[in-house]
Amino acid sequence: MTRSGLQRVFVLGAQLLVVAVLLGLWQAAAPLGWVDPDTLPPFSAVLDTLWQMLHDRSFLQDIEITGVEVLVAFIVMVPTGLLIGFVIGENRPLYRTLRGPLDLLMAMPKALFLPLFIFVFGIGFAEKVLFSLTLGIFVVILAGIAAVHSIPQGLINAARSMGATKAQIYTRIYLPGMIPLLLNSVRVGLIFTIFGVLVAEMYVSTHGLGRMIFDAGEAYHLRDMLAGVLLIAVISIALSEMLRRFERLIRTRRASFS
Repeated sequence: MTRSGLQRVFVLGAQLLVVAVLLGLWQAAAPLGWVDPDTLPPFSAVLDTLWQMLHDRSFLQDIEITGVEVLVAFIVMVPTGLLIGFVIGENRPLYRTLRGPLDLLMAMPKALFLPLFIFVFGIGFAEKVLFSLTLGIFVVILAGIAAVHSIPQGLINAARSMGATKAQIYTRIYLPGMIPLLLNSVRVGLIFTIFGVLVAEMYVSTHGLGRMIFDAGEAYHLRDMLAGVLLIAVISIALSEMLRRFERLIRTRRASFS
């Protein structure tokens, strides 16, 4: 095994050890009297509750509703954000004009605008998708801008001088050269999208995982609430890790061809 391979194994082992220690502390906290079991049920009890909930038809419907909302928002967010980022990044005067507002919008807590989305779009599917899309799209836009700036301008000028169209420049020069950078930002954008859907469901929905977690917390059904949170955490980590591995695969292949 190579040195880099050993380092990855060591890092993975350390990460798994940290997770195991945290779960062990969670499991032991109530039996050892560190916390009230009604306030923080043991991990095994939460896991058992989650297993039972996964056999509940209404809970599976909540998962399906949230999953569809996240998927639609993500599918719209990525190409839209990249296209906007490419256009802004290509036009230096436009970039200088919009750089300040984009940084401001990126730093602004956009959850404050949820009431505005409710007022404009109501409390249906479109409101949740558009709100979550708004939370994640600025990450992708800024990544698109940074990716454009990472491509040598001479390469772009050469392609244009040979008659390449804008679509060809985007698909044959920008995207292949930017994929590692873009995948990392898309991964972050996905997390923002999941967060946005859950927040919107908590406050303006009758179905979905976000609403289920909110209702369980309101009713003080902590096992149900923590089971929902645990499921979302596992799904989010799994999706993020899949994108991370794909990003690593792209980097490895690019390195082997260089």
